[in-house]
Amino acid sequence: MNIKKKNRIFFDSSVLIAGLASPDGASAALLAIAEMGLITPLVSETVVVEVIRNIEKKLPHCLVYYHRLFKILPFEIADPTEDTLKIAAGFINEKDAVILAAALNAGIDCLVSLDKHFLTSNFKGLPFMVCPPADLLSALRVGL
Repeated sequence: MNIKKKNRIFFDSSVLIAGLASPDGASAALLAIAEMGLITPLVSETVVVEVIRNIEKKLPHCLVYYHRLFKILPFEIADPTEDTLKIAAGFINEKDAVILAAALNAGIDCLVSLDKHFLTSNFKGLPFMVCPPADLLSALRVGL
């Protein structure tokens, strides 16, 4: 990735949850990089709803970190359009198509996810890469 420009990174809910739950992993490292202003973090309304639902249900002790995260980081909100939903439906299941469609609408450089549906699908032809946090960290390091 070209680190000389500020890369626009769309965060799937799985990465945000992992980053909140484990301060030592690649997901947390990406959140720290976003906090430093080196990348532009993006999410969709659907991602925010998924994160809060899962944190409240499975990791209630992380709720305070969730609120702090969204106060500190300058997340841009990107939502899908009817056109991007139609395109996304050709790549992935209906549930995840909403996330992919929002990413398509956002003009991003990368969609970062830990979700196997995103990591095992063929996204050839998309204008951005889809990868797990560790791969994105490696790509950012190479760009330095």
